[in-house]
Amino acid sequence: MTEKDASALLVRLLSGSSRPLKGSELSILAKTSSPDFAPLKFGCRNLRDFIRRYASDEITEVDKAGMDVVYAIRSAEQQTLFELPSASESVKPAESRGPLGQLLTNPRIWKTFASPESPFRIFLVPGNGTIRVLRPGYSPDASWLEVPRISAEKLLQIAKDFISELPESQRASLLSSLDKPSWWMAYFDLVRTLGLKTRWVLFRRRRIAEEFERSVPALPTVAAPAQPSTVNQTPPVQSLTPAGGDSPMKKIASDVVQRMTDSELRALNLPLGYVVDVLTAR
Repeated sequence: MTEKDASALLVRLLSGSSRPLKGSELSILAKTSSPDFAPLKFGCRNLRDFIRRYASDEITEVDKAGMDVVYAIRSAEQQTLFELPSASESVKPAESRGPLGQLLTNPRIWKTFASPESPFRIFLVPGNGTIRVLRPGYSPDASWLEVPRISAEKLLQIAKDFISELPESQRASLLSSLDKPSWWMAYFDLVRTLGLKTRWVLFRRRRIAEEFERSVPALPTVAAPAQPSTVNQTPPVQSLTPAGGDSPMKKIASDVVQRMTDSELRALNLPLGYVVDVLTAR
């Protein structure tokens, strides 16, 4: 049984229940339905730890019963907090290969980055710019660069920034919801009640994408190999005359030039640098 199978089992049990279930009840049902189910098998301390790591996008804590936690399936509206951007917000094919494009088109990357408590880690592969998500227990290649997940404080600040753009009449109730445990649930319910769901989801996704771009490490630049210089590559020609006098070769060349026609002169191959020197000296 994989963690995906175990998560699906818990979701199925909760979905089939007529009421929310305490953690102890859910654990007994899971083990009865599948003896292989065991949070420790996935490196989790208990059921609560497993749900927070692997099923928090579909299962939520709704109450407490003494020392126990009560679980329920998230509503469809609440699950939009964990969904990818819609097709209308998707990136162009040419951009999808970049880190941001991968975030917007890969559900695992998006959910991992947008979940501060996720046990998964995100890495950038310098060689090709690929974003990789590693589950607990897997070690990255030494050359991979880790991308820090967005923090809970930053998610809270995004909610506050959204509220600051609203009319005064809508701010007070939303601000009060931020003081509650699991504030995002009460906050989202209020946003929906106020008719701001679409506006909030778009705002949140845009800000998360911006935070991702800031979190992605800059790819190391590799210096281009130095090209061998073509200057002064030919060995210097030994002078045929003492300094200060014209060489015999220059005199011969001068005499030859005097005898050449204009068309013959045009056909001469002259070093460009010499031509420029003569022109600029005039």
